[in-house]
Amino acid sequence: MINRKLVACVVVACLLPATGHAHHGVDFILAQTAHLPAQGAGYLVGRVDYVAKNENEAEFQPEVLYGATEWMSLDLHAHIAKPQGQSASYEALAPEVTVRLTPRASALSAAVSAEYEIARDGNADDVFGLAGIVGYATEEWLATVNLVYEKPSGSTREWSFAAGVRRNLSHDHGLGLEFTGPLESGGNTEALLGYYGGLSERLTFNAGLGTGIAGGPDWSLRTTLIWQFR
Repeated sequence: MINRKLVACVVVACLLPATGHAHHGVDFILAQTAHLPAQGAGYLVGRVDYVAKNENEAEFQPEVLYGATEWMSLDLHAHIAKPQGQSASYEALAPEVTVRLTPRASALSAAVSAEYEIARDGNADDVFGLAGIVGYATEEWLATVNLVYEKPSGSTREWSFAAGVRRNLSHDHGLGLEFTGPLESGGNTEALLGYYGGLSERLTFNAGLGTGIAGGPDWSLRTTLIWQFR
């Protein structure tokens, strides 16, 4: 027989307020959470990555993030790349929508996101992507797991994952560990140690130092700056 007290404890835990995460939902660097901006809130996000492997490359991703409703956010971001020894070039523009499936106040969270990446070069593939997101938050801890499906227009589908766990040291500062990589064999997995800091009421800075596992980058430096403009 199922223990009724145990079931009750699980239900209560899932309905506890989710605290200790940012209001914009950009809680990690490699992984996505189900936390969404409040309705009507708008953010400018600037992400800069430096990835060292066979050919070093800098990547810049400017983004606008908006809370359309209490359960849905809209996102528009661009991909700009600068390979070593070359000029920076705009590669793609990607609209994205994220829908939360669980109550905003619950500690146990779930969401789905859909993205369509439009390549600038007509010879490059557009990419359609879907992600399933599950997370759990307490006052001190935040964890998330993503299952990602991508289908380039001119090639076969790809499955990957991203995951992160974060320990909040205070209301504004935290440390975490993140992973991302393909589900198929072939490697290219990355592990990243991240810092997540609230610089002010409207400004957040995340930074992470990563390294490859089974074919990933030699090392990577990834930073994100989030500013609330509305």
